[in-house]
Amino acid sequence: MRKDLNLLYIEDDENNRKDLVSVLQDEILCDFNINIEAVDTFDNAIERITPNKYHIIILDIYKGKPDDGGEQAGLSLLQQIQGKCFVPVIFYSGNTFNVQNLKSQVVGVVRKGGEGIDGLKKEIERLVKFNLPFIKENIHDYLENEFRTYFWDIIHEERSKFSPGSNDFSLGYLILRKFGRSLTKETIYEILGDDTLKKDKVHPMEFYLYPTDKTNEYEFGEILQKDGDVFVILTPSCDFVERFNKKSESLGRKAKKVLLLKTLLLSTTDEHTKYSEDKSSNNRESLLALIESRKGDRYFFLPQTPFIDNRIIDFQLQETVDFNDLNNFTRLAKLDSPYAESMISSFIRYYDRIGFPDIDSDLIIDKMK
Repeated sequence: MRKDLNLLYIEDDENNRKDLVSVLQDEILCDFNINIEAVDTFDNAIERITPNKYHIIILDIYKGKPDDGGEQAGLSLLQQIQGKCFVPVIFYSGNTFNVQNLKSQVVGVVRKGGEGIDGLKKEIERLVKFNLPFIKENIHDYLENEFRTYFWDIIHEERSKFSPGSNDFSLGYLILRKFGRSLTKETIYEILGDDTLKKDKVHPMEFYLYPTDKTNEYEFGEILQKDGDVFVILTPSCDFVERFNKKSESLGRKAKKVLLLKTLLLSTTDEHTKYSEDKSSNNRESLLALIESRKGDRYFFLPQTPFIDNRIIDFQLQETVDFNDLNNFTRLAKLDSPYAESMISSFIRYYDRIGFPDIDSDLIIDKMK
């Protein structure tokens, strides 16, 4: 059964409203059936948006005509939406100059006299393709089902163990912990509606926690940037905790100096250069070994995301800085578990290895009878 894509169009010009509704109503885009509602005023529009399940809001920018000094009511409404809820927004106006800087993955900008209806359809398709309008709805449905099955199929069926006279916060703790553990890779893929990912492979976004919570202390595995270079903290997290004596006087931190690992762009490595010049199977395998962190314990790969390029940690590229100098770095993200632990394990193996001279294997073979 085809799913509905619910749009709300806010436009004070009657002809523009009627034209768009007549074109989009019951249109099929990306296998979704478009259902569009239109309102003629920006006033109190937020009250319509908050309680209803609109997947995308299409906004005119001006209340009245821009040439007559019309108010930029669409911008004000965007700010109200940002303060109340999440729903993707597309500005659809004849004059989009003042909102071009707002374009993002969740805000589209289409000029009526330029891209027109076709451009608007492309923006809707862009948002729908990656399921952004439906994530909140899918999470709600998933959470509702988790609550239903937990309380009715488990707690109520096991009511002899959970007597009404022992009400406390225990059930709340149990369901929230169960919900957190239930968000497996497969569950996340289902909520996202992404059937392109390989369930036995890691998506690059799984490597990181983003953005860094700057109210927290620094931690090992945190990724920093300075002057275009990217570093990873290797110092243990416990060394960053500020210590106090019994009189609540600060004893400072153990980490007076912080050990950083400098990263390299994957594109600057010999493996990448050779593969770019000659895409032979040997060169491909050598590059894959580097990407999959199979090229010895000296290297650890960081996959590309919107906030970081494909990079290689080389454990030989170490730098030490004063703790106070960390203020000069930008806190980009943090390696999530188990990738942070995997990085430190690789580092330990690399520096804890014990080598020995090569045995004279030729001698051994020559003496064999």
